[in-house]
Amino acid sequence: MKIDLIKIIEKKAKEKSVKVVVCEGWDERVLRATGEILKKGFCEIILLDNGEIKANADKFKVDISKAKLIDFKSSSLKEELVSKLVEVRKHKGLTKEDAEKLILDENYFGCVYAYCGYADAVASSVICPTAGILKPALQILREKGKVVSEVCIFSDPKNDRVMFGTDFSMNMDPNVEELAQITVNAAKCVKMFGVQPKIALLSFSTKGSGGKNPEIDKVVEAAEIAQKEDPDSIIDAEYQVDAAVNPEAAKSKCPDSILKGDANTLVFPNLTASNIFAHGIGQFSNMTLDVTIMQGLIKPIGVLGRSTSMDTVRNIIVGCAMQVNSK
Repeated sequence: MKIDLIKIIEKKAKEKSVKVVVCEGWDERVLRATGEILKKGFCEIILLDNGEIKANADKFKVDISKAKLIDFKSSSLKEELVSKLVEVRKHKGLTKEDAEKLILDENYFGCVYAYCGYADAVASSVICPTAGILKPALQILREKGKVVSEVCIFSDPKNDRVMFGTDFSMNMDPNVEELAQITVNAAKCVKMFGVQPKIALLSFSTKGSGGKNPEIDKVVEAAEIAQKEDPDSIIDAEYQVDAAVNPEAAKSKCPDSILKGDANTLVFPNLTASNIFAHGIGQFSNMTLDVTIMQGLIKPIGVLGRSTSMDTVRNIIVGCAMQVNSK
């Protein structure tokens, strides 16, 4: 499946003005990405500042004059955000004193700032670990009753195609119902790009070749649930990776399968499998991770990544704006 991923993201991001708050605004990649985004008018950028942004922008010769800078530790909004954080987390016993400490963290500030309507989306984690942004995001921005999952979008130059994969950062060992929701989340993401989802739930087995096993049963049952919930998508299980994405392998392993080796979306059974895959492809192939999209939150969250290139940081931030305009 060959699509111009970046062109779709950029076009959708520009449809309506969107405000994205970036929590680690002083990072070089963020500053360079911000300069490009503002120059091309993809979205508005709000940078949380630790006092280093202006000096760093001068150092890197980046024009961020159109960005809004907020010193999150001395912001006049702190009292309002603290009150909102207490309101959201009072069922967990959060006190005002504890909230006052949390709001001094850029990620908590950014998530509550967006929750209060000052921004449409949040991006972070070029410096902090992924958990640094996901913890406040899950506490403050989780959509009630939804499984939160991450969809990663990869370019595969060898086969001249774009692939979607899930879940790469959130769910350690999802049960059947959770895996079904992760699958439906992925389908929703794929449709944002105008693409028909063809989804393979992965396993160490292809169509019964692994015998009878609870791990196989899980992905098969999840696929059945997801297909009923989203009958417009093509969803099937269980597949080894080659049988899912290689038509020649599918001919020998599962000639009667509905996917026929043409899956564009891979659903991994657990975080161990997906995370190894996501980090391994960059080491052993020329595939690249272009964008990550979180599903199941009331506001888009861009998980930028500490080892991510500037181009990917830029794409993820613009991707946040695209998600806002896709709702």
